[in-house]
Amino acid sequence: MNLRAAIAAGATVAALCAPASLAARQANAKPGRLVIIGGGLNANNEAVYRTILEARVGSGPFCVIPTAGATPDSAMASPVANFNRYGGPGTAKGVLISVARPETARDPAMVAQLRGCSGFFFVGGVQSRVTAAFRPQGQSTPAYEALMQRWRDGAVVSGSSAGAAIMSDPMIANGTSPIAFTRGVRRLADGATQDPDDTTSAFNVSQGLGLFPTALADQHFLARGRFGRLLVALLDLGTFNLAFGIDENTALVVDGQAVRTVGASGVTIFDARAARRNGRSATGIVMHLMGDGDAFDLTTRAFTPRQGKTPVVLATGDSATVVAPANIFAPWAFLRTLDGWSRSPQTELAFEVNGGQIVVHKSAAFRAVRAPGPGVQNTAAGLGMTGMTIDVRRP
Repeated sequence: MNLRAAIAAGATVAALCAPASLAARQANAKPGRLVIIGGGLNANNEAVYRTILEARVGSGPFCVIPTAGATPDSAMASPVANFNRYGGPGTAKGVLISVARPETARDPAMVAQLRGCSGFFFVGGVQSRVTAAFRPQGQSTPAYEALMQRWRDGAVVSGSSAGAAIMSDPMIANGTSPIAFTRGVRRLADGATQDPDDTTSAFNVSQGLGLFPTALADQHFLARGRFGRLLVALLDLGTFNLAFGIDENTALVVDGQAVRTVGASGVTIFDARAARRNGRSATGIVMHLMGDGDAFDLTTRAFTPRQGKTPVVLATGDSATVVAPANIFAPWAFLRTLDGWSRSPQTELAFEVNGGQIVVHKSAAFRAVRAPGPGVQNTAAGLGMTGMTIDVRRP
């Protein structure tokens, strides 16, 4: 039964968002839910907050971890208030672990707090601050061990922006799509903290927390035109053959091998399992776009649209022709292009990129669905697309 149906059946919101009992935790044989948010989480995005709170385990507080923030002491206040808004007074508390005070990750009192948390939320900021505090120079700390144990016990772990990037290991540290496409990826030493002001000189990956070992995750994905850097990381790292680009105010929800999208925008999937490599280039990378409620199976790699969505209607006349933008890495350019392409009979689009090219293709299995009304940037609400491939040709 989903949340809306349960409320209709008479269940209270407090009961629906209450943490699971000890018996439920002991019966849960798999790690907890991951809620990986692409940044820009709106305080009114109730669906995402509820999705996190309903997956708590145990009777302890829900813990907000501000380590990524520039001023972690104050970075806790707003998310704590938001979780208390949806879970009730006293639901959430901040746990102050700071890279400026590395002893906090080994403080027995702090570690005891983590062991009692019913779930976790990592705030945004600079992702390498989190790994530098929890896994300095690649070494574990009691705080990291407590976090991982709670997650293995079934407690939910969530994070937004930098708090999303840390889920993978290695993780994307910083860099832009144009820089990534031209220069490729550079691996930073474990535990290194990147310069938050250095966003244009290199495309860096570094150690993450490893909560999401199946795939690479990136954030602010469509809003900041980051699909180029995610493609490059997927091809160059050799660690993953699956990647998820999560847009703002949107969450990728991971329950075991089942993932789904919750929120205002979409999640882009790149599946390189069957891609054909040729040096720095590759062909046949499978692509999907998941809108709100759409699902994906990590084992079968199958995309399933949310029930109730309707097929996108093909446009006619001049509006049926999609012209590739001059800069496909500009903010929202990829989303707007996909939105137009979903309504077009065109089967191929080519983007010229820094001396190379990215080409997207529709296969015979192409399908596009949507929900009613306008969505982000006046594109189709809940836009879901499948049956696509990408070819990447890099100089």
